[in-house]
Amino acid sequence: MTDPQYPQINRNRSRAQFVLLGLLFFAPFVLAYSAYWLFPNWTPQGRVNYGQLLSPTHSAPLIAFTDAEGKPLATDPLRGKWTLVQIVTTDCDDACRRELVLTRQVHAALGVKRDRVQRVLMVAESVDIAALKARYGREQPDLLWLHDAPGNPAMQFFAGQPAHSVMLVDPLGTWLMVYPHAADEAAVKRDFRGMQKDINKLLKLSSIG
Repeated sequence: MTDPQYPQINRNRSRAQFVLLGLLFFAPFVLAYSAYWLFPNWTPQGRVNYGQLLSPTHSAPLIAFTDAEGKPLATDPLRGKWTLVQIVTTDCDDACRRELVLTRQVHAALGVKRDRVQRVLMVAESVDIAALKARYGREQPDLLWLHDAPGNPAMQFFAGQPAHSVMLVDPLGTWLMVYPHAADEAAVKRDFRGMQKDINKLLKLSSIG
């Protein structure tokens, strides 16, 4: 005679096995998440990114820009693509131009993925952006020239960084990283490799932009 409790025992056993498999599958993720947030000192100190990661990151406000001809932009250019932002507050000297060349080379080296990334030169309200574009526009054909709105909201948002630094902003307008300017040719080569590696990794991991 079949024990009437046998089917129930089988169901309970199957349910217990399913729960155990679920625990075994999710346990590493739960432990890793818990360790990251509850025990920050356990986080490995070695950085996999080359740029200086902001902690916490900053979300850019909606900023109204004009182009080099003084025409207002219909949309906020800091959203929609991964953006390398370089700021000019007085004039674009040799150090400024060196960073422009660096980001142009990084952008070109991205190959087919470069459509997901844009380069922005953000110029303070007091700077003659038309004169800068006349000087460098031919050698920087893919550069987006932006004039900050009155009151310098963009300058205030990116304030406090070393001159000629390059900022990395994600497609949602989140400022993630800073790349201090390259002081010499050796630093330019290091920045090129490091910046390219960072961006390639972000493009691979991200589905936005």
